[in-house]
Amino acid sequence: MPDRGETVDDLWGGGRVIQARQGYRFSLDAVLLASFAGVRAGDMVADLGAGCGVVSILLARREPACRIVALEIQPAMCDRARRSVLLNGLQQRVTVVEGDVRRASALLGAGRFDLLVSNPPYWPAGSGKLPRAPELALARHELALTLGDLLAQAALLLRPGGRLALVHRAARLPEIVRLAHALGLSLARVRMVAPRPGAPPNLVLVEAKRGPAATEELPLLVVYGEEGRYSDELLECYLLPEPGPGG
Repeated sequence: MPDRGETVDDLWGGGRVIQARQGYRFSLDAVLLASFAGVRAGDMVADLGAGCGVVSILLARREPACRIVALEIQPAMCDRARRSVLLNGLQQRVTVVEGDVRRASALLGAGRFDLLVSNPPYWPAGSGKLPRAPELALARHELALTLGDLLAQAALLLRPGGRLALVHRAARLPEIVRLAHALGLSLARVRMVAPRPGAPPNLVLVEAKRGPAATEELPLLVVYGEEGRYSDELLECYLLPEPGPGG
């Protein structure tokens, strides 16, 4: 059971995750990423900067025939991720590794992965409001991992034709495009996310492929409808199947 400083939270569609009461807690971004990532049967997946393991758990429940390595640098979050995996009975399919994403190819093996997923820090060092809590600061700001670091490791980790799915600030899409192109990664799918009708997009979901790909621009995803409730499309992101045998 978790300590008093932690909570066990239910995930829509089944599953549970252990989180700190006051530290980093997953948000809608993680759910959007798990829904957007095109996980397939037989995929070898790496979750880069896995946090409490929520994306890995959601993907493992979505596709019982995939294998996932969750890489997280912060020891306390890594420990919660391991316990969350055990809590969900996914220890045969999800392995949690404590380590630095900047060394991911050395730690996990180059050219091994069909799919990478990442919900990386959004804010460059020196920008935005830095949280006082170190756990939150590392998760939200590029203090230990930049966008360039992430994409460079992705280019090394992916097999030819492998995919990277990530969620990021919409304002940084041009930077993602530029860095990906320089590393031999092509944008295959892009979906902008807006908080409400008529508002500018604040998030972007990107799938980049190692090798050539035509870019598919998906329809705008609006989080809240006219009445301030989650839109039907957003609710679909939460609908995950029940786990298959052994999962």
